[in-house]
Amino acid sequence: MTVFSGCLKIIKSKIGITIMYFVIFTGISIAMQLNNSKQSVTDFQSKRMDIAFVDCDKSEISGYIYDYLNTNHNVKKMKNDKSLMQETLYYSQEDMVIKIPKGFGDKALKNGGTERFIQITQEPGSYGYIYVEQQINRVLNSMRKYVNAGFSVKQAYKNTISVKKSRVNLIDINGNGGGKTDFSYMFRFYPYLAIMVICTSVGMVLVAFKKKEIVRRMNSSATSLKSQNVQLLLVFSIFGIIIWLLSLIIAFFMYGRIEFLKSPNIGLYILNSFVMTITALTIAYFIGMIVKKTEMVNLIVTPVSLGISFISGVFVELSVLGDTVKKIGRFLPVYWYEDLNDMLSTYSELSKSQLNKVYTNLLLQLLFAVAFIGGALVVTKYRREEK
Repeated sequence: MTVFSGCLKIIKSKIGITIMYFVIFTGISIAMQLNNSKQSVTDFQSKRMDIAFVDCDKSEISGYIYDYLNTNHNVKKMKNDKSLMQETLYYSQEDMVIKIPKGFGDKALKNGGTERFIQITQEPGSYGYIYVEQQINRVLNSMRKYVNAGFSVKQAYKNTISVKKSRVNLIDINGNGGGKTDFSYMFRFYPYLAIMVICTSVGMVLVAFKKKEIVRRMNSSATSLKSQNVQLLLVFSIFGIIIWLLSLIIAFFMYGRIEFLKSPNIGLYILNSFVMTITALTIAYFIGMIVKKTEMVNLIVTPVSLGISFISGVFVELSVLGDTVKKIGRFLPVYWYEDLNDMLSTYSELSKSQLNKVYTNLLLQLLFAVAFIGGALVVTKYRREEK
């Protein structure tokens, strides 16, 4: 099998590039997993702010505001000294300075809104004051209602702080505590690996076999054209499957064999990545047919793979992308891969409509694959007619 062995030699010569992209792929996946783990811990926790409290009013209500803030934050009383306040913020000794002006106690429960009475100062670019301001507004609004109903200021404050906080029960809709499974990030970055590695290796093989000397040798050999094409197809299929299997093996050992195999929708994850592998092979075939020089393969594959990855939700989640970018991304197969991957990472049990979406997204990827093959055949036919 002359063609088969020739293809293997070319692919073997590019083994360094393949290993490099596997390392990049694994590194990015691990980094995203660690980042996700940190976010899942902090996203649902309130933060205690460091606050300097300047009370120029010395009223009953300003005292209650201090008590309330001190319960939820780290509050330190400060003198009404402008230079001291500026120094505190400049050296980041406190997150913010809250100043209660004179007359606050007489106006606070008559008119809403802290912005008219309370001065909150903090470093430029910080937004923690919004959180604190909302807390103060909530307390004052509640106290105002009690006072208007005939309660004393003291009793109004006691009733306000005695209100029980609402309890939130998280419904685990995806079997992973409300978060995404760790290995979903590896599947998310798989299209970049598949397109980059497969297109580079397969593209170079196709370009090499289009050289005049090689074409003449193959035409004069005893191997028929049909046999040559079958051998090429066999090599490319084996190479694509190896890349796909290696990715699964990495995920298998990185995220725990039991966790990986028993995870919800794991079969659909694997099927989706397999269809993506087929699509990547057809993209490689298309690039190999349009490129004439070997050195041009990398120059085309690198920006193409990066561009597709950015537009289609590989490097940036689809939920973050703008509507215009999404509209463009829908014309690319990777978009439908990522759309399906996001759904699989969100739900452990799929409804009938969601299963229909699974079939639709897989079919769209395969249709793109057919389109790339058709485009490559058109280019081949056009060049033959030119000759």
